[in-house]
Amino acid sequence: ALNRGATDYADIVGDGVIGPATLTALDGFLRVRGRAGERVLLKAIEAQQGERYLSLAERRPANEAFVYGWIANRIG
Repeated sequence: ALNRGATDYADIVGDGVIGPATLTALDGFLRVRGRAGERVLLKAIEAQQGERYLSLAERRPANEAFVYGWIANRIG
């Protein structure tokens, strides 16, 4: 999603493993986006983490008791 149609680096297939292709893509991203890209990438990761917490609570209402703390203590 941050690759602008594979113009900054070659697309990779997400397989859940951080391997050579992932590291090459990260190098390409940082080469183009620099320090500002690091901050944006961190925000994107945190956004996904927050979505995960919300989805856990939606699937299991008992988790609603924890969502506030998860977000307050683990995001940002």
